[in-house]
Amino acid sequence: MDSPIYTVYWPLLGASEVCEAIDGWRTGRRERPCDPISRLTFKDFMRRLLLIPAALLVLVGSPVLALENTPPPPVTSEAVPVVAPDVAVGPGWESPVTATDATLVGVSWEGDPAASFAVEVQYSDGNWTKAEGLINDIGTDSGTAEAARVDAIGNQGTEPVWVGSDATAVRVVVESGSVSDVTLNAVTSEVTGAPSGAAGALASALSLPSGTERFAFGGALLLIAAVLVAIALGWSPRRDRLRLTALLAVVALTLVACRPPPPAPTPLDGSVQPAITGRGAWGARGFACGSVDYAPALKFAVVHHTAGSNNYNADASPAIIRGIQNYHMNALGYCDIAYNFLIDKYGQIFEGRAGGINRAVNAAHAGGFNTASAGVALFGDYTSISPPAAQWNSLVHLLRWRLSVAGINPALGFSTTARGSPCNCARWGEGAAVSFPSAILGHRDLNKTACPGNTFYPQLDSIRTQVQSGIVIPPATTTSSTTAATTAATAAPAAATTTSTTAAATTTSTTVAAR
Repeated sequence: MDSPIYTVYWPLLGASEVCEAIDGWRTGRRERPCDPISRLTFKDFMRRLLLIPAALLVLVGSPVLALENTPPPPVTSEAVPVVAPDVAVGPGWESPVTATDATLVGVSWEGDPAASFAVEVQYSDGNWTKAEGLINDIGTDSGTAEAARVDAIGNQGTEPVWVGSDATAVRVVVESGSVSDVTLNAVTSEVTGAPSGAAGALASALSLPSGTERFAFGGALLLIAAVLVAIALGWSPRRDRLRLTALLAVVALTLVACRPPPPAPTPLDGSVQPAITGRGAWGARGFACGSVDYAPALKFAVVHHTAGSNNYNADASPAIIRGIQNYHMNALGYCDIAYNFLIDKYGQIFEGRAGGINRAVNAAHAGGFNTASAGVALFGDYTSISPPAAQWNSLVHLLRWRLSVAGINPALGFSTTARGSPCNCARWGEGAAVSFPSAILGHRDLNKTACPGNTFYPQLDSIRTQVQSGIVIPPATTTSSTTAATTAATAAPAAATTTSTTAAATTTSTTVAAR
């Protein structure tokens, strides 16, 4: 029998109902029945102390699980005129400083479609930053339902710039062109946070895994809390090997959930689909134009950068996409977000426009060349820096898979016909037949833009080479029983690496090197 080395009355640590349960659980020799007003031994008292860490685990685990089901905050937008109506302004004009708590901003206007703007942003510390060279460089294809919607409710506008949650004021500067009715489109897209209250505040202060790992982490915490409560109330894992095994499994699950993030993954070949966060997971709005527009088949992919901030956390990426989608639909009049896929700097891939990740969805990312193309946008500005390894590798893997699914050997190139676009940004007029030596292009190969950035654009040759090595095209239907899957890299012509020459305007079936 345990010696009563230390005694304590415990009316707050148990109750009659609890004691009845303990008496029911205990088997074998029992030294004394449970009584909420009886004396406890030192061993019993120390067991009861396990209720404290159990309570802390519940306090942390509950909001971690709640985060998985917390709906994203609604995205709001406001159009703020920054110049008097019908007043034309030109290069060098600056708007008054406009106070804002927006997280994403863009500029729309009337007048010169080739106008260029800068957006200066002030933050709470008083410092200003400047995003330059903002132009209207994406657009719909003429003759589509989306183009009609743009004509009816949209404006010509720049791509939006993510400014984050710390911005306090914005100023618009005209860099080139004569414009009027200049409007600052301010979008507030907040990052999904923890539930309110002390538990939510505690969860928000921790560095937590994301997605399914976060769910496993929270569940493991609650399971461990349950085991601690059972031990505190008298259960001993030493008396039951099965229960002990279960306890060890719970501990192992926690260790797996808490493991540090792996290094940037090596891209797999095109037979393996990368992990893609669906529209429902990032909080997408519904498609606004009735039926999604499809091409008979995919022909090529176009790489973009969003030209926004490179300073954001992984948890902010869904909010950034929701903000971009709101701006594209509300300010520019698009049916949906303009891109088919988006990739953040952490390598997370997101489904963009509705319609299916493995179907030839016509979007609005390259005016005049949306038909039969897939637009992939990298979060960030790669004018002077390169994409980080995680983002680069995810781009390679996504392109390998998407082109393989479409049966495209990118090194064989493709031909297409330019369509008109309300953006007036296409390098070729409507009806021009154009050919390219690769099915992987940069945005500037098609439209008058610096996208995807002066530093990243020359590196597309490396992207093409890496993608090519992982293309896996399923065999065509054949009567031969010996036909095997064909890896397109084995027959890749030199065109995969003979790029970076200057593109020129063309009118009839002229081959144009990707610039």
